[in-house]
Amino acid sequence: MTADATTAYVEVVACAQGFELSAEQVARIAAIFARTAEMAELLMEFDLPESAEPAPLFRP
Repeated sequence: MTADATTAYVEVVACAQGFELSAEQVARIAAIFARTAEMAELLMEFDLPESAEPAPLFRP
């Protein structure tokens, strides 16, 4: 997602939820999304074998 698309997303979602954000707040939230996407990209690059799939039922 481009920086412009992320900013537009933040603005639309905030409006849909009834938030009135300043341009500075939108920029800060968009920056957090960008950092989160960078971290997720690192995780998604790691290839997991089929045997690493989670069990259908968790039992502690």
